Amino acid sequence: MDRTEDRATERAAQEPVRLAPEAAARLDALFREYNDFVVRYAVSRVGDDDLAQDIAQNAWLRIIPNLRRGEAIKDPRSFLAVLVKRSVCDYRRPARNNELPADWTDAMASFSLPVSPPADEDVVALAALPVAQARVIKLAAQGLSQREIAARLGQWRSATGKTLHRAARNLRVLALAG
Repeated sequence: MDRTEDRATERAAQEPVRLAPEAAARLDALFREYNDFVVRYAVSRVGDDDLAQDIAQNAWLRIIPNLRRGEAIKDPRSFLAVLVKRSVCDYRRPARNNELPADWTDAMASFSLPVSPPADEDVVALAALPVAQARVIKLAAQGLSQREIAARLGQWRSATGKTLHRAARNLRVLALAG
């Protein structure tokens, strides 16, 4: 599903859905025949009944753009399974850029600051790094684990690990050059 379909799905979730009578009839028929399958498949993917209901609802909303265009659905089970998988991914994907500036002041106030200021070389080296890498290095220097850094920045742990690795590599290059 491309970005235009995702946007259409988001709009469909926010405003009442208006379908042509024939599309509404097709949706009703599909829902009656396959809703149990969609819910069971969602439960098998996430293991939580309440979350599975939300995912199933999202999957049914994702089918609406196809019905509006009048596209024929040749294999509804496979098509709905893909929609459920995509909905599960959306629910598991962490929110990005969800930190507010006020969050940083609270988090920073809970950490003790070093007694002496950092050496000038450290400040210059951190200034030479891209912002994302410098942010991860600063949080790691405060003693946070990769999992805690990922949670604070709203990204995957593997992405945090890769950013930390790139930052360390860039710092080594700067140290060897300097």
